Amino acid sequence: MVATLIFIYYTIWTFVTPFLDDDSIIQNFFLPRYYAIALPVVALIVGISIVATFVGLVIVKSVQKKKGKKN
Repeated sequence: MVATLIFIYYTIWTFVTPFLDDDSIIQNFFLPRYYAIALPVVALIVGISIVATFVGLVIVKSVQKKKGKKN
């Protein structure tokens, strides 16, 4: 439900608000258009960083297990 609401909000923000006047009442419900690109980019960078950190930790632990079995 939350994802659907975010999708609807983002869709209206990116596809409808550029065609409205800047003094329209609807424009007050949305951030400046700059954030329509900046927020997803930041979320993507954070997500990729989390996944890369997880994969790195798994690789390090797997190497440590292999070293422990050899000894």
